[in-house]
Amino acid sequence: MQGQLTASQGFSINRQGRDFIVGDIHGCFDELNTELSRLNFDPAGDRLFAVGDLIDRGPGSEKVLSWLNQPWFHSCLGNHEEMILTLSPDSEEGLSWYQSYGGDWWLRLDEEARGAIMAAFAQLPLAIELETVHGRVGLVHADIPKGMSWPAFLRLLEMGDLETRSTALWGRSRIRRLLSSPVKGIDRVVCGHSVTPNRKIVIKGNVWFIETGAFLRDEDAAGLTVISTDQLFQ
Repeated sequence: MQGQLTASQGFSINRQGRDFIVGDIHGCFDELNTELSRLNFDPAGDRLFAVGDLIDRGPGSEKVLSWLNQPWFHSCLGNHEEMILTLSPDSEEGLSWYQSYGGDWWLRLDEEARGAIMAAFAQLPLAIELETVHGRVGLVHADIPKGMSWPAFLRLLEMGDLETRSTALWGRSRIRRLLSSPVKGIDRVVCGHSVTPNRKIVIKGNVWFIETGAFLRDEDAAGLTVISTDQLFQ
């Protein structure tokens, strides 16, 4: 299934409304609805972009298809979506993953529901490039290899380079090693995947990490982060 995935998807400037970016949702769609209401999100003109990991760990993962069917909602592929595409729940490895990482909801679905969700996940790009009035914003789930420019990153994803793809979905070097060098060839990059220290946004160079632990319900500081593209340039 991996070879069928789209490497990247571009979006032009939104002339009708505002653009927002949300961190890893992990099934917390009720919380997302609350946050969008607070922001007076208008689906008639506004758009919402996600950095992936829409599912698992939280309580509402089965709602993911209804969100992906909305014309104003767009997402990158996350590593949790990739595991849905690559691991059968009937295999020992698959069953272990789903039970260990909050995928019990997937085990409860029938084959028809699984097929519909997998078809939607197979359409998700590994990276998104979004034009704004302030500059271009790149979205990728986890990370970009150290020293690699955004155009080179997209080019290697298009070529199917496995190491670059792995970094896009699983990498943590930039946030763990606190790398501060910017990604060249793009104005801002937004990532999720790694729950940030103290559940606060982390900015390294021009890279923003916004996975603030929506699913960590037992921690007072945890929550879902939704930012506007305007905030990236303030």
